[in-house]
Amino acid sequence: MIKKLKIIRDGIKSKYKVARAFFKETYNKHIIYLYVTTALVVNLIIEMLARRSFIKGIYFLISSPYVFICNAVIILITLSVTLLMRRRFFGLTLISTIWLICGITNAILLSNRVTPFTATDFMLIDSAFGVINKYFSPIQIVLVVIALLAVVAGLVVLFIKAPKVNHKIKYPRNIIAIILIFGIGLGSINLGVGSKLISLKFGELRVSYFDYGFVYCFSNSLINTGIQKPNSYSGENIKKIVKKDNEKDKLNKAKKKPNIIFLQLESFFDMNNLKGVKLSKNPVPNFERLMKEYPSGYLNVPIVGAGTVNTEFEVMTGINLDFFGPGEYPFKTKLVDTTCESIAYNLKEYGYTCHAIHDNTATFYGRNKVFANLGYDTFTTIENMNIDEFTPMGWAKDHFLTKYIMQALKSTKKQDYIYTISVQGHGSYPTSGDYDYPIKVKGVDDEGVKNQYQYYAWQTNEMDKFIGKLTKRLKKFDEDVILVMYGDHLPSFGLSGEDLVNGDVYQTQYVIWSNFKNDYYTNEDIEAYRLESKILGGLNMNSGKINNYTQTHKGEDQKTYDEGLKSLSYDLLYGDNYATGGQNPYKATDLQLGLNKVTVSSVTPLYDEAGTVYVYGKHFTSYSKVYINDEKQKTVYVDPNTLMIVYPDLKNGDELSVYQQNSDEHVLSKTDPYTFNGDELQANMTTKAKKNKKK
Repeated sequence: MIKKLKIIRDGIKSKYKVARAFFKETYNKHIIYLYVTTALVVNLIIEMLARRSFIKGIYFLISSPYVFICNAVIILITLSVTLLMRRRFFGLTLISTIWLICGITNAILLSNRVTPFTATDFMLIDSAFGVINKYFSPIQIVLVVIALLAVVAGLVVLFIKAPKVNHKIKYPRNIIAIILIFGIGLGSINLGVGSKLISLKFGELRVSYFDYGFVYCFSNSLINTGIQKPNSYSGENIKKIVKKDNEKDKLNKAKKKPNIIFLQLESFFDMNNLKGVKLSKNPVPNFERLMKEYPSGYLNVPIVGAGTVNTEFEVMTGINLDFFGPGEYPFKTKLVDTTCESIAYNLKEYGYTCHAIHDNTATFYGRNKVFANLGYDTFTTIENMNIDEFTPMGWAKDHFLTKYIMQALKSTKKQDYIYTISVQGHGSYPTSGDYDYPIKVKGVDDEGVKNQYQYYAWQTNEMDKFIGKLTKRLKKFDEDVILVMYGDHLPSFGLSGEDLVNGDVYQTQYVIWSNFKNDYYTNEDIEAYRLESKILGGLNMNSGKINNYTQTHKGEDQKTYDEGLKSLSYDLLYGDNYATGGQNPYKATDLQLGLNKVTVSSVTPLYDEAGTVYVYGKHFTSYSKVYINDEKQKTVYVDPNTLMIVYPDLKNGDELSVYQQNSDEHVLSKTDPYTFNGDELQANMTTKAKKNKKK
């Protein structure tokens, strides 16, 4: 027995020596073989992860060999830079690990939303931290952190232990080799584009990623950003467009100036449009009734399952998102530091005050900064709301929005424009049967999917009740109101066109309700970026170059219209502003967070043993935090007019402020400093006591 074990051990040692000698030979003399093999293997693993199947990954390799090789060549290009390193094995491992992490991230995102991982997602990390607990359990988050730490530790050890090449690096030769690999890669991609095996333009993002491969599509999203300069772009061409659209160069007189409300309903659609699914009751009776009684139709939106702000972008600006790079979020790229024509700026020309309302955090997608660049005067978010009812997944219930919509309408004597962003229908949707679902689903075999459908039906039913109550309140309002309601995108169920009655996953539904009789609008299916012009055009409002262009050219063929709109959009966002006299006419607003400013009116210490201090003021919420001399205090929210802290050391001259914040890093607003004067407080208390004694 011992003899047999010795033979086995010697055999393993022998094979190890052979493998080590082979690796050493390859590593030092035939490194290109190692590079090519690594690129092919890494790409195969990434595609298996994306498809969540070993077999489907192999099928992609066999069915689309040229596309597979193009993706592998892109990985090879990134690996080739390590030819200039002595620790090449470390470099290879590091770059391969980065690609694999991207592939794993893509697989995780596809399991929670419909859209794949793009380069723009790196800009959404701050927003992701705010909602990660709604998608993953604490244990899962901890495991991910541990895994990442293990990877980092492994790379550190590898850097120390990794072998170096045993010869002098010939840098000129290796630089030429890198250039050749780059040339071969770019040539392969251009050949693929020319033969239409791959495309520079993506239609449905998820489908494109599966057709053209993750590596190619992700790289495209990294490089291809913004609006590419149109071939026909020139000052002369833009001036022709502008002159043709508005020869008089003045505002039309509006037929009517009602209050205008846009209500963007998170992941909202009519489940009755799902084929093969039977519901125990209709989840959206109010919405269906309104669609029959008022102008309505399908709304073609730019995204599926996620990416709410891209629908917002199209609706607010009138610009087609297709003009931008694949998977881009203009809210996180261009609009961070650039103002842009929007429905808010356009309505300001007709005397409107512009509000935005969202029952989620202000910093989600960077709206707290972007909305200033889109012309809004106020932005009311959950940090300035008193909401105490949430879905099982932690999203605010939408019925609270009615209160804040009505407050915005009553906040001015003139007309108000209000863009309201709902959140209740947001994913993820639980697969468990832990809830007593009020609407049952039949026709679905998978129990997890069935529970997701039942949960979604439950939430959309509550959103529908909110719609019914909101329209009842607005019907009694003593000013004219137009309410435009629509879903921002379909929910993240992984649906295809074959699952839907209308056959298109990029379509939601919209309805235009009003509390007065009007014949300004008709039923039609419409692109999201044309919705603004439909609403303003019906009222004869032509402000804004893009709005006016769409109104003027709405009858033209799509290609001609798109060419002009792209040139105009490029001019206003990236070009020389020929359309507006050579300068951007839009100035960022001084955006007020919250419809009403938070204020501090008085501070009253109880002078008890604990050091209890009451802070009085207006418009406090559970997000209000007391700071004394710029130091944050543990704050207890009592009611909208009262906060409580424990601070035994309060003394004359201490400065106190109340901050509205969703984290220490995200302070949204703060009150003017309130200087505490204990002597004055004591004097006032003595005076009051004397008056009470006399009484």
